[in-house]
Amino acid sequence: MSKNSNSPFPNKSQELLLQAALLKGEPMKKAWNEWKLAVDFEKDIAYASFRMLPLLYNNLHTQGVKDALMPRLKGMYRKSWSNNHLLFHKTAKVLKLLHSNEIPTIVMKGIALTIEVYKNYSVRPMADMDILVPLAQSGKTIDILKNEGWILQNEQYLEFNLKYGRSATFHDSEKTELDLHWHPIFEAHDNISKDDFWDSSVSLEVAGEKTRAFCLTDNFFHTIVHGLRYNPEPPIRWVADAFTILNSEDCIIDWNRLLRHTKKFRVSLQMKDALNYLIENFQAQVSRNFLEELDKIKSTFSDRLVFHHAKKYGDDNPKTVYEKLYSVYAAYLRQSKHTGLWVQHIGFVRYMHFRTKEKPYFRILIYYSSLLFKKTKKTKIKPD
Repeated sequence: MSKNSNSPFPNKSQELLLQAALLKGEPMKKAWNEWKLAVDFEKDIAYASFRMLPLLYNNLHTQGVKDALMPRLKGMYRKSWSNNHLLFHKTAKVLKLLHSNEIPTIVMKGIALTIEVYKNYSVRPMADMDILVPLAQSGKTIDILKNEGWILQNEQYLEFNLKYGRSATFHDSEKTELDLHWHPIFEAHDNISKDDFWDSSVSLEVAGEKTRAFCLTDNFFHTIVHGLRYNPEPPIRWVADAFTILNSEDCIIDWNRLLRHTKKFRVSLQMKDALNYLIENFQAQVSRNFLEELDKIKSTFSDRLVFHHAKKYGDDNPKTVYEKLYSVYAAYLRQSKHTGLWVQHIGFVRYMHFRTKEKPYFRILIYYSSLLFKKTKKTKIKPD
């Protein structure tokens, strides 16, 4: 599978790093030696790759690799252990606060995967905590956190995010980041029942505080959908997370449940692309029947547009008028039901009306039309 600069997939050196961190035996050794030749360890390690080094150390150490770089990798491994424990204890305090106010919680992403899948506090460095609460209690939760001293970022967008978004970001006096979610993914926004993801959640304990986490099937689903988006700093950790879930000793993926989620939240293109990559480059073991059923799913125009935007632009900041308009439209489609062209676009008008703080419809039309006109005028080809 080709990977260009605008892609959620690892580049060649990152792929070698992941193979060295995940594979066993000769494939691991080959990737490790090739990666060392491909990068300058002193100054050529991007942030996304740097976060993979504790996992790399653990895999090399477990397989008895001796190398001059191992002591330095071991230091990063230990530092990750220390930082993660501090984050876990701070997360436990937040969970205890919410539970004391009768708000149920699910811990998502890194913290849940560390305990449930990796079973190692060092291999997955984290910088923030992700906590999911029921949609109906999101407003109450925000108030509780603010009263406790957590600072809400971009508060001017809160009303919009509560209606059309999925989360809000906080930080405390020590700059620790907390991502509070009321929807696990954007695609679940307009198409989710209150029990989705909660119904099969499992009990989990974070630094002594009891909470819940997604079941492994839902964690795998979330990892794929959340990870398969372009980012200026490629989010390659989704590859490690997905591979580790699939290869976990006690992991049993419910392929029927995964298929239902994939259909319901209209992410068959993302799922197919990610699984093909994992199979091709990491020999991932995936149910043949699931792949056959996945191929039968017919994508709509909206599905394809959202998928194309995610791969090409994703979470990058729009740089042109076209990219801005495209991003706004794709963001709307991600959280809509994609049902019927007419209904869909009436919904988009309402979405824009709310997004622009209920400015008159004609002003919205004039504003975006003028942007397009200016862009067209600037890029008009002049005769020689």
